[in-house]
Amino acid sequence: MPGGSVLPAAEAKRRAPVDGGEFARFVVTGVVATGGNVGAMWLARHFVDYSLALLAGIGAGMTLSFLLTKLFAFRSRSWSAARGEMARFFVVYGFGVTLYWGVSMLAGQAILPHLLPRQQAELLGVLIGAGVMTLTSYFGHRFYTYGEGGGDE
Repeated sequence: MPGGSVLPAAEAKRRAPVDGGEFARFVVTGVVATGGNVGAMWLARHFVDYSLALLAGIGAGMTLSFLLTKLFAFRSRSWSAARGEMARFFVVYGFGVTLYWGVSMLAGQAILPHLLPRQQAELLGVLIGAGVMTLTSYFGHRFYTYGEGGGDE
């Protein structure tokens, strides 16, 4: 193009590392999925022991997270790609949970207790770990699970 290259809006969106609206939808998705996890765990706890209720909550939360991430956050409507998306989703989710645990442990038990009372250090460690998981999961889903630009245009 004369005078420099101008990208169409859809192409510019694909190349941008972050889409603010998409990221906001991703955060809302995480909050709703967490609520689904806790709700399912609470409901299951009336019928089974604590460890099984936790597993029920995790299963419900992951399922809800996948569906909301696919349909709402990244707006991927195609079900023909769902099997591959689901496999990639669980890879990203597993990486995120591992990173969340590691960062939370490092910050909440190894670093912050030297600066804060233990309860505050652990709470802040959890928040830091959750923030790191949110960011890495967003990028993992945006560029890996749902491909560059995420979802169907």
